[in-house]
Amino acid sequence: MNDPNFATIVLVDDDEAKRYSVAKILKKAKFHVVEAATGAEALRLAAKNPDLVILDVKLPDITGFEVCRRLKSDPATARIPVLHLSTTFVDIEDKVQGLEGGADAYLTDVLEPLELIATVRALLRARHAEEAAHLTVRQWQATFDAISDGVVLLDGDGKVVRINQAMERMLEIFPSEPIGKSFHELLNIAPSRAGSPFVRMLESGVRENVELKREERWFRVAVDPVSNQDGKRQGAVCIISDITDRRRMEEELRRRADELMAADLRKDEFLAMLAHELRNPLAPILNSLEEIRLSGPAELDTGRALDIAGRQVRHMARLLDDLLDVARFTRGKIQLRKGAVELTLVASLAAEAVRPRIEGKGQEFSLSLPSEPVWVEGDPTRLEQVLGNLLNNASKYTDAGGRIALTLERDGDEAVLRVADNGIGLSPDMLPRVFDLFSQADLSLDRAEGGLGIGLTLVRSLVEMHDGQVSAQSGGPGRGSEFVVRLPIARQPPPDASELAPSTSTTSQRRRRLLVVDDHRDSAQSLARVLRLWGHDVTVAHDGPSAIERFRQSPFDLILLDIGLPGMDGYQVAEILKETKGNAGPLLIALTGYGQDEDQRRAHRVGFDLHFVKPVDLETLHDLLVNLETHRSSCGLDMGQSTERDSSRTPRDV
Repeated sequence: MNDPNFATIVLVDDDEAKRYSVAKILKKAKFHVVEAATGAEALRLAAKNPDLVILDVKLPDITGFEVCRRLKSDPATARIPVLHLSTTFVDIEDKVQGLEGGADAYLTDVLEPLELIATVRALLRARHAEEAAHLTVRQWQATFDAISDGVVLLDGDGKVVRINQAMERMLEIFPSEPIGKSFHELLNIAPSRAGSPFVRMLESGVRENVELKREERWFRVAVDPVSNQDGKRQGAVCIISDITDRRRMEEELRRRADELMAADLRKDEFLAMLAHELRNPLAPILNSLEEIRLSGPAELDTGRALDIAGRQVRHMARLLDDLLDVARFTRGKIQLRKGAVELTLVASLAAEAVRPRIEGKGQEFSLSLPSEPVWVEGDPTRLEQVLGNLLNNASKYTDAGGRIALTLERDGDEAVLRVADNGIGLSPDMLPRVFDLFSQADLSLDRAEGGLGIGLTLVRSLVEMHDGQVSAQSGGPGRGSEFVVRLPIARQPPPDASELAPSTSTTSQRRRRLLVVDDHRDSAQSLARVLRLWGHDVTVAHDGPSAIERFRQSPFDLILLDIGLPGMDGYQVAEILKETKGNAGPLLIALTGYGQDEDQRRAHRVGFDLHFVKPVDLETLHDLLVNLETHRSSCGLDMGQSTERDSSRTPRDV
């Protein structure tokens, strides 16, 4: 229906004169009038959906009351308004009968134009409003059914009022089937606070959610309160989303994450095993070189050959350490042992460690340190590793005759360390990624030393763990490089320097009783020969039971015990040795190719005092033997009586 003022009206009356008079009034009001004289003709014209039917009660074939009843009972014509006009049936009973039969109005004074036109227009306005409301309902229903998620409208008691088509498909039900059921019956869930978002919504007054599994599918159920204008809760709307694909994707991601973690664990285990297997042959090589050196004076060329071989073995050991370190860093397994650190001492130690390598390549090296101490909060071993890596890197990429400089200065609240060289330099595209894992400045075949491309990655990780920054600068290829490390100055005043300075022992070399336990016979025998050349009594065992037997037969000052023994491993042997003599026994050192943090922690748990990674640093071992009493005291061991072990101490890694 369009504008009510231009509506089509069917006028039904068998009295031609009266019909003419009424039609004239209607036409004067601009209505389009179609006339009929019988009930049958009225029904036929009503099928064309006019805007209004004006119906006389007394008709020759069918009464007006019956025509009205038929119109209202037919869905196709039920919304057409019907106005009864009668000059015969004017009693109140007649009006009641007509209105109860479905008529929308009843007039008896048919020739009063004003009342007639006003009534007609009122009926047309009512129909227009009804059709607009019906259109809104259809639009709402179309929108409601177009929602891809299931939607359920609930009354205040949680009964289902309406569901959309998506909900019908999800639950595979007919539209009328759930009407009147409770929310909990519809979804087959318990009406408890734990399982029902509707119950929780009643308590909280806000949206509540739950995820449910029905057979092979997952659904997310969200319940929102619906309130009237006064804020009083009238019901709820429930939105149900099929999240099966999302859950499957999450499960797939979890499965892949588990696989990646397992692969990462296997990688770490492989690296540990690789390091162990590679360190085993390095140990006897380094021991044999030391044995040759100690056996007597050698010719100049022989001495140089020994130096070269020793440096290369130690270089291989450093590469293995870096490989394991970067694996630990990427998994966040590195922990710093922080304390007050004097950087001039760290810089001096790092310089001395790399000086033989630099001078061996014919390079010039300069060290510039401030006259005053520079204190930072950090791990001295790791800070020395930072400088060692930077200096080794500078030497690697600087030709013979080149210059390398290490300087330390204080800049406000920062300590600034600079490692500069006049080597091959860095290209502009290399500078942003110089600290990336496995990144190297020059992979050409004429570079004698390639490395693994992980040293600078370790540098960046360690510096950042000290709340510092590291940067690289270069004028370009062939113009050298400078690496700058900035560390915050320690806020707390450092303790007395005398307390931190390394103690110098005046203890003279004493003959020690040592037990070397290693199933790798070359490693055991070569180390034993070096120890004997140092003047010590050495006993060798190649398995756990033999070591325990020799331990029970003779007293020892120190035991070097390999972890990877066949049958009874080194951890089991250490537990038995500690149970036998406790802390009054010899210093117990784990000697192993496994150098990861977990290996050190496990070594501590079973009773080891120190943790040496193969190949053993012979200078460190020599110092340990010279100052054995001092080391025993620092490890909490009694020289004369058994004391309870400090469970908080961890074995030192060397």
